[in-house]
Amino acid sequence: MKRKKLAFIIPSLKAGGAERVVSTLTNQLIKDFDIVIVVLYTCVPFYNLNSNIKVVFCKDNYNSTPTFFQSISNHLALKNTCKKVILKENADIIIGFTTIANIYSVLIAKQIKVPSIISERIHPQFGSISSFWVKARKLIYPKTNALVIQTKEIKNYFTKYIQAEKVKIINNPLAEELVIQRDTHTSKSNHIICVGRLTEQKNQELLIRAFANIKRNDWKLLLIGEGNKKEAYKQLVDNLKLNDSIDFIGNVKDVSAYYNSAKIFVLPSNYEGFPNALIEAMYFGLSCIATNCPSGPSEIINDGENGFLIPVKDQLALEQKLSTLINNNNLQIQFKEKAILSTSVFEAQHIANKWKELIYKFL
Repeated sequence: MKRKKLAFIIPSLKAGGAERVVSTLTNQLIKDFDIVIVVLYTCVPFYNLNSNIKVVFCKDNYNSTPTFFQSISNHLALKNTCKKVILKENADIIIGFTTIANIYSVLIAKQIKVPSIISERIHPQFGSISSFWVKARKLIYPKTNALVIQTKEIKNYFTKYIQAEKVKIINNPLAEELVIQRDTHTSKSNHIICVGRLTEQKNQELLIRAFANIKRNDWKLLLIGEGNKKEAYKQLVDNLKLNDSIDFIGNVKDVSAYYNSAKIFVLPSNYEGFPNALIEAMYFGLSCIATNCPSGPSEIINDGENGFLIPVKDQLALEQKLSTLINNNNLQIQFKEKAILSTSVFEAQHIANKWKELIYKFL
């Protein structure tokens, strides 16, 4: 029997949450399907992809400051390029990741009469898209065959204007190449790590200021990731005279070495979709503190059992929980055991099977 072909559409394959999910997912699904990933803008893929996965780029550069008419023209041209690729590849289903790619996916699927599955990766109330795309989303999303989201809170948002049976909760998978690197016997350093883009959304400033206020002894804070707040955060660290205690690591392809050797992980975000880094850190057995932000952390952490939840932007609460963990080795061990146990459900094969089940409904 001829294998069915899946066409994924995503803006980029650089470092990032949606990009990691698509890479992990397609590496699993290639066992059962032929796959092409249609990438809107040319880039070097950051995550490893199976050599049997075809990647096609649509456009060389992203114009970050287009006029309104340039923007409309760019999007029409990009959508048509995607359509040509998908027709040439003879795809049986289109799967979109992130809002603009999702809108392209639904429109193309309707034009060429194939099913579409789309996937939002962040809480829609807090995304940075313009009001034009919010309106387009409300108009176009109801025409898809299925919308995949990660949490009940996000489902409640979308079922206001999309049929509830079309909205499916499937959590993010743990990357397989990361999972095999877990080593619970590695000797641990007194390191607190935070993995994520250095942006307003991720709010590493909260963590830097909290770390500055606690009794640190020989503990170090490692910030892993790049982003537009990096220089501002470096200046803040300099002003607080913490250059010896805080390191900026940058983007890391294989973050497992840091997960294996650190003791504490902090997610200080203002909002999320479903935080990959949090489930990774818990899977590696780190003691985790996360803000109870919309959405995701409260569906991953049971406060006080397998980690701590704190209110968003609450620096004092973060200081208290950091101090508690730093000074309580028994609690670190308790959190480690329960975190590992509670995150096994996110292993890639388990999540890919849920996607497979959904895809087969429409083939």
